[in-house]
Amino acid sequence: MSVAGSLTQALVWYGVVLTLSALLYPAVFRATPGLPDRGLSLAGPLGLLFAVAGPWWLAATGITRFTDTLLVAFPLVIGVVLWVWEIRRGEILPYLRRNVATALLWPTVALALFLGYVVFRGFNPDAAYTEKPMDMAMLASAIRATEMPPPDPWFAGEPINYYYLGYVLMAALARISGTTPGVAFSLSLATTFAYATVAAAGTATNIVRAAYAGKPTNGRGSAGLGGVLGAFLLVGIGNLVAPLRFLRDPSATLEAGWWTGVGWQASRVIVDHGVPGSSGPRPTINEFPAFSFVLGDLHPHVLAYPLFIATIGLAVGLFFQGASGRSRGGLRPLLSPLAASGIVAGTLYAINSWDLPTALALTGGGLLLGAGRCQLRRVIAALGVLVGAALLTALPFALDYTPAVGTSADGIPSWIADLPVVGRLVRTIGIVIWPRSAATSLLTIYGLFLGITALLLSALWFLSPRWRRPAGGLLAAAVPIAVGIGSVAKFAALWVIGLPLALLLLLLRRAPAEPALRATGALLAFGWALVLVPEVAFLQDAFGDRMNTVFKVYFQVWAILAVAGASAIVLALPHLRSVLGRAPTWAAGGVLALVMLGAALYPPLSAYRWTDGFREWRGLDALAYIANTAPAEGAAIQWLAENARPGDVVLEAPGCSYGVAAGLPHDRVSMATGIPTVIGWHFHEYQWRSGRPAELADIGQRQEHVNAIYSDPASPMARDLLERYRVRYIYVGTHEREGYEPGCTVGPPYPAERLAAFEQLGWPRVFEQGDVVIFERPDDPNLASRPN
Repeated sequence: MSVAGSLTQALVWYGVVLTLSALLYPAVFRATPGLPDRGLSLAGPLGLLFAVAGPWWLAATGITRFTDTLLVAFPLVIGVVLWVWEIRRGEILPYLRRNVATALLWPTVALALFLGYVVFRGFNPDAAYTEKPMDMAMLASAIRATEMPPPDPWFAGEPINYYYLGYVLMAALARISGTTPGVAFSLSLATTFAYATVAAAGTATNIVRAAYAGKPTNGRGSAGLGGVLGAFLLVGIGNLVAPLRFLRDPSATLEAGWWTGVGWQASRVIVDHGVPGSSGPRPTINEFPAFSFVLGDLHPHVLAYPLFIATIGLAVGLFFQGASGRSRGGLRPLLSPLAASGIVAGTLYAINSWDLPTALALTGGGLLLGAGRCQLRRVIAALGVLVGAALLTALPFALDYTPAVGTSADGIPSWIADLPVVGRLVRTIGIVIWPRSAATSLLTIYGLFLGITALLLSALWFLSPRWRRPAGGLLAAAVPIAVGIGSVAKFAALWVIGLPLALLLLLLRRAPAEPALRATGALLAFGWALVLVPEVAFLQDAFGDRMNTVFKVYFQVWAILAVAGASAIVLALPHLRSVLGRAPTWAAGGVLALVMLGAALYPPLSAYRWTDGFREWRGLDALAYIANTAPAEGAAIQWLAENARPGDVVLEAPGCSYGVAAGLPHDRVSMATGIPTVIGWHFHEYQWRSGRPAELADIGQRQEHVNAIYSDPASPMARDLLERYRVRYIYVGTHEREGYEPGCTVGPPYPAERLAAFEQLGWPRVFEQGDVVIFERPDDPNLASRPN
């Protein structure tokens, strides 16, 4: 499709998003009384969530089906009711009239970011490698789903046992706008990119605007700078891998490919050694937003990002509301913000479960810091509302979801393993007993943000009365002690992260900082505290190490540090200039700007290599490569997408996780259509179902069953298995005939003469093109009406 045609599709999609956001804006307005912009910068992600969360919750509890009618009617009815209610209260319209520019600014910025990413995505749209086939399968299944949870496309007969709600949010947009799954994949990434960036920019802007509340100057320029920096620190930079490599060898850095150069390698900085049970080094995952949005995996941590960043904004709003005294009239002024924060946290459990504890800690922390010396009873009641709203929202997901965490009780004393809570914790939380992250690795990842923290520390130092500043001798002694202990214990984070964190907490207590500075410092402290978590403990999963914990925690940390770092720069520099003068302040700012410039090398270099130098614009359809690579496969998959009904199952060869053969991912049929197959990527299913022993044991058995059907269709066993799995379509294509790459031996190729036996057994050919044949169950009452 042409650029103009793709942009038209994109604008229709964005129009749906904007409409839903506008309809549900009164809920956002009521939830953000503490924010200067009353949630206008958060209206995109929060409005979309509030619009779709209701239909999802009703379907997940079994009250109704997940239909297109419900997706349209719910936000329309609820939106109209909310607008009428808010208009009668007499607050929302006067506010919008006074802030027309702000109300128009954020949707316009989001649109520009959205369209910019759409253009970028069109140069390499394929959902073909890394986690993209899995993400595509989840999205396609959600688009077809009429019940919640959606059916697992790679484990027919069972629902998805994974955090799936992010795919449902995007599937709702696809269904309302009439967008195909392949295009919806690209537009989902563009939506996530735009709203994550706007949420970060808006939250940073709100913090800076709050600093100027009640002052002679309105601070619009400073607030605007804070917003630009918030967006820039989130997606406009990478870690320091790119500038460091460039300084060592400029030509090699610029000429290296994406996978061998900084594109991929910047996400694999920390490498663990000496992990028990491992014979070699174990890289951890150190993703950051610029990497993730270039790579384009529509994974849960990416889908959740706009809402996670909106949670930061909600936490800041709760803090400002309390600090300003606007919540001192009892619990009632806090009900809407707390309920909204709880709803967002609860849905984050279903979108990316790793975000739930952090989201609750952020919003709970904002509440507590803003509460000051309020009555304990009132604080407990407020926390109860927050947690209660989160639990109620997450309940339907939690009832169906079995977390894939924890190890067996082997080696754990029975008296510990049998304890109801303690035993579970011991099996779930692992302790890092091998050498932890090296200082060079931590500085490579967080060097820029540590520099920004140093800037804020300097401002807080000079804001503190001399008699309340920490003793210089004590600080001088703390550094070598921390470095010494960290070196002996192989715990470099103790001084790289721990020392700045300790000093920050100390100065925040002693400096008479204004609320905006306190919010900034608290966010920075929270972010650095999170960095320390995977240095000590990790969540036990299928990998048996801290790879995933580092991955998910660091991704959260980047968002927190980006927002706080932006406001820290804008707020700290004027204070330093008033104390030190212009020259030293400009020097400090210049050094920081130089490091930021180096970090900004990553996005353009990575994007250039990922798109092969922006050589060819290929459109937004993430599945178009299938028809381009194998036209018969593309036509067959399209036929299935158009003719299969809810509940249908397609039989295709079982595949290996991340496998690609003949240019097509394994299990490409279920991946592209969302129609469940008997068994798909087996290692992924192993991860998802490791908490369900019966289903876990069924993975290998299903592979054997599929192989038995294809290898001897005429056998009684094959017939029984086709009935057992309720197979309606049997797919015979390139993978079934030719097999996979040497490293994957789960099944195909199958004997050609046996593949032809399905028709002899009465399964008619309903599609045939080239070497691809689709057989359909002979007892299908609608068979006669199907096109050939």
